[in-house]
Amino acid sequence: MHKDEGIDMQEKISQILLQEGKQHMMPIIAIHESTREYIYPVDRRRLRIRIRCSRENIRSCTIVYWNRFNDSVRKQSNLVCTGRDNDWIYFSGELSFEETARYIKYYFIISGNGKTWYLGRNGLSSVEPRYFFEYLYTNELDVLKVPEWARGSILYQIFPDRFFNKDKGNDPPGVVSWDSTPSRENFFGGDLKGIISRLDHISSLNVDVIYLTPIFKSPSNHKYDTEDYFSVDPSFGDMDDLRKLVRECHARNIRVILDGVFNHSGYFFPPFQDVIQNGEKSKYRDWFYIESFPVRTDPPNYECVGYYKWMPKLRFSNPDVRKYFIEVGTYWIKEADIDGWRLDVADEVDFTFWQEFRRAIKSVKKDALLIAETWKNGSDMLRGDQVDSVMNYLFRDAVVDYFATGAIHSLEFDNLIERMLHLYTADSLHVLYNLLGSHDTPRFLSLCNGNLNRMKLAIAFQMTFPGMPAIYYGDEAGMEGDNDPDCRRAFDWENINQDLLAFYRKMTALRKSDLPLRYGEYRGIHCDEGTYGFARSINGDNTYIILNNSAEEKALTIPCFESISEKSRFISLLDGKAYMPEEISDGETFLNSDIYDYCSKIKMILPAYHFEIIKKGG
Repeated sequence: MHKDEGIDMQEKISQILLQEGKQHMMPIIAIHESTREYIYPVDRRRLRIRIRCSRENIRSCTIVYWNRFNDSVRKQSNLVCTGRDNDWIYFSGELSFEETARYIKYYFIISGNGKTWYLGRNGLSSVEPRYFFEYLYTNELDVLKVPEWARGSILYQIFPDRFFNKDKGNDPPGVVSWDSTPSRENFFGGDLKGIISRLDHISSLNVDVIYLTPIFKSPSNHKYDTEDYFSVDPSFGDMDDLRKLVRECHARNIRVILDGVFNHSGYFFPPFQDVIQNGEKSKYRDWFYIESFPVRTDPPNYECVGYYKWMPKLRFSNPDVRKYFIEVGTYWIKEADIDGWRLDVADEVDFTFWQEFRRAIKSVKKDALLIAETWKNGSDMLRGDQVDSVMNYLFRDAVVDYFATGAIHSLEFDNLIERMLHLYTADSLHVLYNLLGSHDTPRFLSLCNGNLNRMKLAIAFQMTFPGMPAIYYGDEAGMEGDNDPDCRRAFDWENINQDLLAFYRKMTALRKSDLPLRYGEYRGIHCDEGTYGFARSINGDNTYIILNNSAEEKALTIPCFESISEKSRFISLLDGKAYMPEEISDGETFLNSDIYDYCSKIKMILPAYHFEIIKKGG
């Protein structure tokens, strides 16, 4: 064959393959794998299923499933659309069995625009698949169990040195005046007795959990460079003070969690000092990542957290290190009756250690809460074998950009929120640590340029959103501050913004009194220029939240799930105002009208930077 003829033949074959490929191309994308991100047990007889499809053209999704040992009995279940973002539409459902969920084969039927597709193990097809997904078995420890008390709880974070100085006798040398500007080195004298003396203030915020940043012996004001993991820093008090704090909190139905800095130690941690002194002969040389001997600090020849030489990274492949920190974790539960741990930079620690740590902690206190610090999608840590919750900085980023800085519009905010919601399982969502700020970020009010109306909108959203809303100490008082260390100012007890404090109290009380706000599912129902609305729903009980995040008054029409009855009306949970429902006109559409069944609508006028919370009343 002539060379040119060979090239022509290859081109013809390529064209044929291309045409055949086009004929078999699927106009949609659907993603599901038989892994814990998409199928997981609620208990031993119930499974939760999730699937996501390309946003356009999809209207319904059905799962077909059966026991592989009884192929003749196949069942179908329609999955529920739980929301969508700018790329994906999400479906989920729950399957119940009369025995332990096991040996389940399944595939999906996806429909839209008059067309039907099938999703099996080997991908999409236009006919029923030949190979199927399979779920094999549910063991007891496969079930994700989060502490029931933590669902929807309200947290309060305290930086102890800056909260309140009650005991002047334990002040470290060189304490500065309470109104001084914070630096990375100065001390203000706050202590555990100071926290105890202000528990009435914390209780007034309807707080369920107090989280203390590190309190163990350390040379710094922040205590993230631990020297002794088995003693309270003398500038904060002692074990008796901690025990009293926990007792006083428990008497108020408040739990206490401590900050576990286990990824790294402080420079003056005795094992690290032993390595410095004894070099290769130190029995602790393999507790750290030492590159050469002798140890030096400028530049450090050992691995550190964030390249910070005063915080050498610990090696958790070493059994002795694992044993030591498991002992630390259980010690404070046994000795002080704390209720769990917030785990510093947890996503930098060997995940197999967290599996071991969880088993040890839960064996001592079954309902202890474990929260991991991470600034990314933390779903890989929430599979039931590591932690219960993560710090939800994805939530904070979206809230900052929408409410504080106005960097994004309502539709982009809706996309970010919906995508974030669908990263996590339904159980995990209700214990996510949803923060507006922390000791590592600028104060939220500062990001709002002091605009209290913007901050109130963000608080309203936070307190009505699924998860555990977290208050950073002083935010309720109107404190401001740029990034670390300025965000760690001493609590200004003499200049509390009483209006903002009252607002916080009102919103936290409302959250605790309304079942949907604490436990309900989330459904986006309104998204327009500068305005946003959603519903929280549980067992047919709906609460609606509508926010005007603009500088203009807005006349809004909001869809509702309740039918109109002779005496039906909607009542504001903020001021008791009544709204009368109306029929939805033919052809009238709302956000997500094609996936939710709206039965009525209400009209309202919202002033600039205001919000409303309503539900069906008498």
